[in-house]
Amino acid sequence: MEKDLMKYKLVKYYFWCFIAIILLSFISKLAKGYKMDSWQITEFLINYQGGFVRRGLLGEFLLVLYRSIRLDPYLTILIGCTVSYILLILFYVLSFHKKGYSLFLLPFTFFLGNPIINNFWVRKDVIIVLIFILTLYFAIKESKVSLVLVNLLLIVGFLITENMGFFTYPILFLVLIEQKHRDGSRFTLRSMVSSMAKLMPSVLVFCSVLYFKGSQLVADKIWNSWQTVPFPFPSKLGIIAPAAIDGISWSFADGLSMMFSTLSNFNDNIYAPIAWILILAILYFILSNANQLQFKVFRRASFNAFDKSLLSNVLIFQLLTVLPLFILGWDYGRWVFYWVTTSFAIIVLVPKKLLAGMFPTFFTVWIQKLNGFLDGCLSTSKSFLLLLSLILGIPAYGWFLSSFMETSSIYVILGTVSKCYMRFCVY
Repeated sequence: MEKDLMKYKLVKYYFWCFIAIILLSFISKLAKGYKMDSWQITEFLINYQGGFVRRGLLGEFLLVLYRSIRLDPYLTILIGCTVSYILLILFYVLSFHKKGYSLFLLPFTFFLGNPIINNFWVRKDVIIVLIFILTLYFAIKESKVSLVLVNLLLIVGFLITENMGFFTYPILFLVLIEQKHRDGSRFTLRSMVSSMAKLMPSVLVFCSVLYFKGSQLVADKIWNSWQTVPFPFPSKLGIIAPAAIDGISWSFADGLSMMFSTLSNFNDNIYAPIAWILILAILYFILSNANQLQFKVFRRASFNAFDKSLLSNVLIFQLLTVLPLFILGWDYGRWVFYWVTTSFAIIVLVPKKLLAGMFPTFFTVWIQKLNGFLDGCLSTSKSFLLLLSLILGIPAYGWFLSSFMETSSIYVILGTVSKCYMRFCVY
């Protein structure tokens, strides 16, 4: 009993130490800043100055604000991303607390720590996850007004980035079908067409942003529209469109080339696809057994258990919706962020009764067999799952063993402590 108490205290200290280090990392990145031609900043500079194009809404908004009231776009981007990240944290902390779930998993690299550790908090990912949460919140309200709001939110999200469509539409279709056909007539052609019709305004916008993907000429016009706008860390590339702005000119073949580079990646003598399959499988195993990691990180805490069957269904379903992104791009750390955050948003927002009827029986049976297989291969003990959580890393992109190690929580802590020791003790 005394050993268990000591272990839980160590886990609690580890939790708060990890949060402190993530906070310090966030402040460090904020102080260091981002160049105008970085992937982080250029993603927000895409606008409509070369014509209608995907991902252009926020950039056009920023440019209009600068031209009309001289609002600094760089500060606006950083403040907007910071506020969005704080709101996302508050959503999960309050939701988990209300549901009685432990907060222990929240700061890890595979959950809310991912944007800071992999340095994409200054991108659109956090914003569109927030839009996903709002969309899902209104979708379960079952009213005409809420359906209008769902379409409006989807349209805004798609105009920010088309990525949102992949992990949002499938779960919305299931929610709408289950709401309308609770008599067992789900998944008929009529029910699916009916659900599609309710989302038709947003579907048209989604198709538009997929069609108007951009070109090199459009990218150059976008980049030139920002040349007279001052940034604290200006670009030295001149008229050459960089990073995310250049990215809108990439063809479908360019996207697939990243997948093919992964298929031929043997960095550190490890075949990249096998490495990522193992990472995703281990992460699923950890999350589907989240009840074993209900550690007390606050003095007063009483825990409710996740419904493992529903949690497993949602995790696998959302992973399947995100898989196309793994094929079309190699920012795998961001795709994992989409997968995990949207899965738990569904768990905390969708009523259990509604969620229980959404998935076909064969799907649930298959996942139960998968869980039985994994539980038979790996230990479901609290200590083993804790160890996996500590050592699991999520590389930002591609595959490098060093990236895997450096993004694990235990490396983040040990690396930070070592740097502090070198700076303050050795010198």
